[in-house]
Amino acid sequence: MNRIARLASRAGRRTMQAGERIAGSTLDLMRRGERTVITTPSTGLRLGNLLYVWLQAHRRTRAGAPTLAREARAMAPWLTAFPELSALTIAPGGVRFSDRRTWDDAWLYQRFGVDFTADDLAAFVRETLASHVVPDRTETLVINVRRGDYYAEFASKYAFDQAGYLAATLDRLAPAERALVVSDDADWCRTNLDSVIRMRADEVEYARPDPLANFLAVAGAARIIGTNSTFTYWAAYVAGVIHANAEVVMPRFHARMAHGTDAHQLDPRWTIIDGFH
Repeated sequence: MNRIARLASRAGRRTMQAGERIAGSTLDLMRRGERTVITTPSTGLRLGNLLYVWLQAHRRTRAGAPTLAREARAMAPWLTAFPELSALTIAPGGVRFSDRRTWDDAWLYQRFGVDFTADDLAAFVRETLASHVVPDRTETLVINVRRGDYYAEFASKYAFDQAGYLAATLDRLAPAERALVVSDDADWCRTNLDSVIRMRADEVEYARPDPLANFLAVAGAARIIGTNSTFTYWAAYVAGVIHANAEVVMPRFHARMAHGTDAHQLDPRWTIIDGFH
């Protein structure tokens, strides 16, 4: 699909979703069921975004307001990898007319300290994700670099100086015997980041691209350098639960948005690096 066709497809989805929201708002006046369904978009969200939806369902249910996330196609492999998430998920065909509907189209339930607390996050991680993650005890420094569409069709929104950011970050950290680079573009990292990393690590390895294995590798690490990706944020959230003193560094920059560029997903316990955008 060429770029024009992709943009047209997205515009069509947005129009359809807007229509669904208007119709849903009218019907919500008639819905008085005890259960709420988060109306996850059928397409467009990946693991990091989906985990915020599941977290919201878990947080509300734990507070006494039963809530489920409507199943989307992209959830399938993650429901297999983390089966505990199934208890927070409902197939579209299982949604009742009486179920209340909700969806946060502005923030996607991602504001740390607003949409969820550190305690909400820890409880969710412990009950759904942590048992599937093997904690790394080798002090390997794991560097997660998001490339892909962030540096192609969405570059104007998400791209930033990753090499400059990484160099500044490594200057702040103690040297590592081993560094593991986890990325969706390992070749770019080898060409552009390898020499910078080798100044602070004796051994540098590159993980094979595999979404689940990559997530588990970052989530199990006690030392993490991340980039502006919800995938990275979530892996670091998990690491912070399974390691008592996880060392996490993230850029303050997330994306060029109407409300600014700062990431609202950041855990205040992390080390945050300014600039480079």
